[in-house]
Formats: sequence, structure tokens, C-alpha cells
Amino acid sequence: MDFRISDEQQMAVDSIRRFLDDVVRPAVAEYDDTFIPKERMQELLKQLLDFGLGNGLASEDDGGMGLDPVTFGLLFEELARVSPDVSIVVLIQEETGLLLSAAPDEIKSAYLGPLLAGDKFGSIGISEPAVGSNIADIRCRARADGDDLLISGEKQWISNGHYSDFNITVAKESDDGAAGIGIYLVDRDQGYESQNIPKIALNRQSTAQLFFDNVRIPRAQTLFPPGEGLKRLMTLLEGSRPLVGLMAVGIAQAALDYSIEYAKEREQHGKPIGAHQLIQARVAEMAVKVEASRLMLYKALDQVDRGTRSDLQSGMAKYFATEAACEVTRHAMAIHGGNGVTREFPVEELYRMAPILTVTEGTPEMQKLIIGRSLLGMPAF
Repeated sequence: MDFRISDEQQMAVDSIRRFLDDVVRPAVAEYDDTFIPKERMQELLKQLLDFGLGNGLASEDDGGMGLDPVTFGLLFEELARVSPDVSIVVLIQEETGLLLSAAPDEIKSAYLGPLLAGDKFGSIGISEPAVGSNIADIRCRARADGDDLLISGEKQWISNGHYSDFNITVAKESDDGAAGIGIYLVDRDQGYESQNIPKIALNRQSTAQLFFDNVRIPRAQTLFPPGEGLKRLMTLLEGSRPLVGLMAVGIAQAALDYSIEYAKEREQHGKPIGAHQLIQARVAEMAVKVEASRLMLYKALDQVDRGTRSDLQSGMAKYFATEAACEVTRHAMAIHGGNGVTREFPVEELYRMAPILTVTEGTPEMQKLIIGRSLLGMPAF
């Protein structure tokens, strides 16, 4: 087991770190937790493609960079440290690309290339207003009508939803549970509508409701037929949960960095507050949480890279890292004292961002059930 990163990986990290600090940080700072318009977000996305963010996990044969999951994770963590909002956009583009890479050739040729070039935004429609973590209970329907399908239903908490030029929609053709669930591509021009959802943070990017009212699509836009859809989603989530965890690490690392800087400059009782024992203890706890989270997450990504089952490691890592980010940002606010709750200092926003990631792609309770099922061999749901 080798914890060192290669010279090439270090060069890539150093390069993107400079770009993020010089370009992305000032760009997102122009928007005070307010929505970045699609055109502006697209400009940022296209610049990030040069570093493998937005096209990194797709194979070179498909037009991507073919990065291994660990290398991609190193770059993705740097982006999340600077802008969790933009990292969400990148994550959804990557996930959408992975689904399209296994799609029928006709769909793949029409959508994967433009997605990897940053010319189209994708989104994935899984969650619904009345359905929690049990995907088998979704209500969105795909009803046969001749050679077409009519998609009806509502999706909620859809990242990239308002940006999206197309949605990869999870719907059921029958009431046979998982066996009735398929995955379909619905183009924006075919008629779905979207509406952004205001949140406590992460409002620079789009989290939206999507509405399908008998949206007609050709049956040829079936990505995965009923019986295959749920399995594809489970595989996708195994690989994406560590990346959500790395978003939490990015937030936590930023909170730690700001706290160290503040503790060196802020004086109390005749010396920097960093020279006080209780502040040093807080900083130490924060650093341990960040590093432990990082190690767990990269172990999960290494398993993904090796093609081994990673549901246990991914579940543990995502659960630990997102909970740790909440604790680290809380410590950061405490170190900043009264300044920590003002908008003049960035830790206030980081504190609001962290809890959102605990519910993204599986709540802590769901991660515990996944972990328990893996260890005991008995499903509790």
C-alpha cells in the first residue's frame, strides 16, 4: 500500500491549484451565494475541462481523459476546496458521462461528445418529492404509446437541473419493483420544465425540481431497459459517494486553512490566539478529522479503480467525511468567535454548506444501513 502520489499527479494538482486560485475563486466570489447563470457556469466548465474536470473519468476512446479515480479525486478535491458549487456541476457532468458511455450508440453519439466538450449540461433524475432513499418506490412513469414512451412525474433535488439540456430520467414502466425500473434520456426540447430550489447554501449552482407532463420520447431513447436500471444506478453511486465525500473534505480543508490563518493573526490576552492551548486543541482535532476522512475516501476510490466492490468502504467513507465536515466547520466558527457568524469571513458559508452534503446521495442513516448490510449480510431495507 503506497500513500505517495506520483510526480505527474503532483504536477497536475499544483497546476489546477494555481488556476483555481487565479480564475475560479474570483469568478465565484462575484456571486454571493446567488445563482451563476448558465452561460457563465459553462465558461468555467469549459476551462476546467483542460484539467480533466468534467471529462476526466470518461475513456479516451469516448473523448474523455481517461483519468483513474484516484487522480481524478485529487483534482476534484482541489476544486471543492475553492468552490463546492462548481464541483457539484463537475460531478454531475462526470456521472452523466459515465451513464452515457454505456448507452446505445445512437444516443451516445448524439449526447456524449457535446457533454464532454462542455457544450451540453446533463442531469440525472432519481429523487422525487414523495420518495426517499428506496429508489424502487419511485412514481415517475414511462407509459408505452405506440413506438414512443410518455414520461410523467416530478423529480426533486436534481443537481444541474435548471442548467440541463437533457435529463437521464429514472422511471418505471410497471409496478414490478426494481424489475420495472428503466433509465431514459429526455431532451429539454422534448418538453420537461425546471425550477430552482432555494437552500441554506450552495445556491450558486442549480438544484431543481423537474416536471414531466406526458413528455413524449422515442423508445429508442431508453438507456437501460427495465430490470437493468437499478443495477446501473447502484454501481454509479458506489463510485460517486467517495466524490461527494471529497467535496466535504474540500469544505473542511478550507475551514481548517482559514482557521489556521486567523489563529495566527488574531490576538487575545497579549498573544495570537493560536498560542492558546484550547485553540491548538481545536485545530488538532480538525486536522485529524480532515486527514482521516481523506484517507478513507482515497481507499474507496482505489477500490473503484481496481474494479472491486466498494459499497462498504464508500458508505463508511462518505458517512464519516460528511459528518466530520460538519464538526470541522463548527470548530472553525468557534475559533473565529463572533466573526465566525458574520458574512465578512468565509467560515460562515462553509458552516452552511457542510450539512447539505450529509444528505447528498444517501443520508447518514442510509449509509449506516449500507454498512450494516455489508457487515451482517442481512438487508434492513
